[in-house]
Amino acid sequence: MMQRFTVLFLAVSFVLLGFVAPVPVEAALLVKRETNAVRFARGLPPLPPVRRTKTSAAKRAEPSQHFGATKVAKSSTGRLEIRWAANGTTAGYVANNPTTGPIGLNLNNDLELYVDYSDSNLLARDARFPAPYYVGGHGDSTLAAGSSNTIEFINVESGPTAAIWTLDSNTRALNATWTNSHGSKTQPSLAYDPSLNALNFTGDFTALSNLHNPPTQFLVHIYLSP
Repeated sequence: MMQRFTVLFLAVSFVLLGFVAPVPVEAALLVKRETNAVRFARGLPPLPPVRRTKTSAAKRAEPSQHFGATKVAKSSTGRLEIRWAANGTTAGYVANNPTTGPIGLNLNNDLELYVDYSDSNLLARDARFPAPYYVGGHGDSTLAAGSSNTIEFINVESGPTAAIWTLDSNTRALNATWTNSHGSKTQPSLAYDPSLNALNFTGDFTALSNLHNPPTQFLVHIYLSP
């Protein structure tokens, strides 16, 4: 008798489970499909907001520039630092010299020149030298590959000889683009002559350095430093 009761109990349990088990699954699917409109019609509050993970937020973000690409700054302020191209060490800073202007480095305890960078221009701040106050290039020589021609790095009037700069916001390097008188453009190198304490732009530094043996001018780079 007990054995028949046990078998009957198990059979009834399996039947009941067959009806009960699917209910939570169907309910879960219903909740998953339920919209706020349906909930409002039922007098229920809206669904809680979906929490966005950092991963999903990153996917929605604007694409960044490619690794290694130059990011051009719009504006900044700082000193004009000159570094030797050979080893990356600092040669000095462009001088705020009341007599010669910003043509060389602060070798004689001259004040370092601070500039504001904006719209491809370098504008001197608190200049000790007379106007003009933009830092750029001056000269009529054509700068080109294979030529040892140079033009001066000096203070100039506002205009095409001043608006030559781009500032890399990652490295803080300043790069120049020079437009020759006949319209051709070049990205000149910057050379430093220690004997004259003067900076010059050239279209071909190798051609310039080959003029003298040993060379009198050395390749340098310019940075906007704090």
